[in-house]
Amino acid sequence: MEKPDAHNQQVEATTLTTPLVKKRPRSVTLLAILVLIIAIINILRFALSIRYWVFLSSRSAVSPLYLALTGLVWSVAGAAVIWGLWYAKSWAPKLMRAVGLTYALYYWLDLIFLKDHPISGTSGTVVALLPTNWLFAAILTVIGLVFMEWVLGRAKVIEYFSQVITVN
Repeated sequence: MEKPDAHNQQVEATTLTTPLVKKRPRSVTLLAILVLIIAIINILRFALSIRYWVFLSSRSAVSPLYLALTGLVWSVAGAAVIWGLWYAKSWAPKLMRAVGLTYALYYWLDLIFLKDHPISGTSGTVVALLPTNWLFAAILTVIGLVFMEWVLGRAKVIEYFSQVITVN
């Protein structure tokens, strides 16, 4: 009979003391992918506002600094949320909710107050405060927020984020 060597005993001991990490629910993966898409859009906003700074300064009513800073902020926030969702950090659901609600508010404030549509026209008429596609944007916002809450409220997802991951 062979004696187990020290390496095998160490691996066996580590396996016994390290709890199994539960598999990430598909809905969390999908939520992380959606956040990734929004983060990529915002990193592009940041990069393109830096690249075309002079053009934006001469043509846009909105400062390129605003475009760059908001793109950077939402990219960093998205990266933090993605990391937390992917690695089952216990703080990730709260951060996801906070970032999701704040992003929705930011989106609508940006859409209403910083686009070229609120007051315009050579005729001096006041155009509607909301853009023509406001209904589509509102439906998409509601669907996104409801999906986020549905995912984060599922029992499997709550269990996934409440697991304790310790490595000795």
